Amino acid sequence: MKDAEVIISGVHVDLTDALKDTVNEKIRKLFHRDSKIIRIRVTLEMAKNKAHKDEFVAHGRLEIGGPDIEAKAATDDLYKSIDAMVGKLNRQLVDSIKIVKEKRKR
Repeated sequence: MKDAEVIISGVHVDLTDALKDTVNEKIRKLFHRDSKIIRIRVTLEMAKNKAHKDEFVAHGRLEIGGPDIEAKAATDDLYKSIDAMVGKLNRQLVDSIKIVKEKRKR
């Protein structure tokens, strides 16, 4: 990966090496989109929802040169939440890059 800092934290979740590796593998594609990423913060959380079922939440925050990009996803499986959160971050990053390119053209 680039020189960007990746911070992974857990709330009511044991951060195993497998989880850390999965997060790092998934966010690697974000670095291919934009090399100006300064820091990525990922928080993985297990929460009880109103139906008293376990719900896994993945929250990601990209710190870039402009406004930060944030995304959150909650599902019944932590790995699905990670996938969904990274997908949302990716879409927002692509949109952000398009906006910057349009501004440069003007």
